[in-house]
Amino acid sequence: MMNLCIRQYDKVDREKWDIFVRGNSMGWAYHLYDVISWDWDSTVIHKSFAIVDADTDDILFLCQLCQTNTHPLLHKIGVKREDLISRWGYVMKDGLTKRPFVKVKSCFEDYIDAYMKINRIKHFYLNFPPLAPAFEPGHCHRINPSIYLNFEPALRYTWMIDLSKDEGRMLADCEETTRQAVRKIEASGKYAVVEAVGTMKELEIYTALYEETHRRTGVAEEKFLSASYQKNIFLNLIPRGLCRVFFLKEVATGEYMASVAVLICKNSANYWWGSSKTDKEVGVNKYLLFKIIMLMREKFSLKGFFETGGAYVHYRNGKRKGLSDFKKSFGTFLYPIYGGTYMRK
Repeated sequence: MMNLCIRQYDKVDREKWDIFVRGNSMGWAYHLYDVISWDWDSTVIHKSFAIVDADTDDILFLCQLCQTNTHPLLHKIGVKREDLISRWGYVMKDGLTKRPFVKVKSCFEDYIDAYMKINRIKHFYLNFPPLAPAFEPGHCHRINPSIYLNFEPALRYTWMIDLSKDEGRMLADCEETTRQAVRKIEASGKYAVVEAVGTMKELEIYTALYEETHRRTGVAEEKFLSASYQKNIFLNLIPRGLCRVFFLKEVATGEYMASVAVLICKNSANYWWGSSKTDKEVGVNKYLLFKIIMLMREKFSLKGFFETGGAYVHYRNGKRKGLSDFKKSFGTFLYPIYGGTYMRK
């Protein structure tokens, strides 16, 4: 008889957690122990957990989870809107038969229902990573699996690149302005792409570029990435090969003009964070990202996919439309991101 229990993230062995993520088709880099340990929003409370067979200590399910944390001053005036957010969903053990699946589902329901009731949480939102093997192009579920754990299904989109295209098509499929930027800057010989190795000096350069970009383009409600989050990227994720960061350096001056952080897992990569100087040559951001896409294509032996990020085709103007248009311009295609909203009993 299977005896299941909830085990909080910090009570699970790191190696065992990561083996489960890498060994099951719903897992991707976002679920790995050292990636989910830091959320980009430093105000959220980390609540990730696993469902474990208490008899064998085997992991059967894990969920990346955060709880929003309303400011204490708002609590004092009676305003409380705390939600559960799973930015990249859960990982279910592959091949579970009906009986163990039902037991895992029941354990999940009991835990989430009780947690939401005790903490007066009304909403629980979830998304799945489109680059996980279970969801990537060619293997994607025809059915949004969240429905089986009581989520009302939702759908949004991202921009994806097929890295198996031949080299000529990689640039030819880009939009005209991107092709022009890549060719012009390549021909100028003014810039070099430099990969970070994970030093404090590189972290300082990267953080300065990020903060300059945020001040230039950020809106008031968007928070700065915390110093601890940035430090985790450089001093933990880069050395472990989970993230690669690239700079575009002006050869004549040695000045760093732009940066891109790429998250890597299972023969696929995601354009994670990008920053640049305000005073820069037009097209340097496109040039740097295209060069990185080609590097990832080579790394993955001309296989796999590169996700440039959120697609907001329906937006008519504003920051999100601009970012979506930028991410679209690299010879991408639209691809679904499954999600859902939890239906309480």
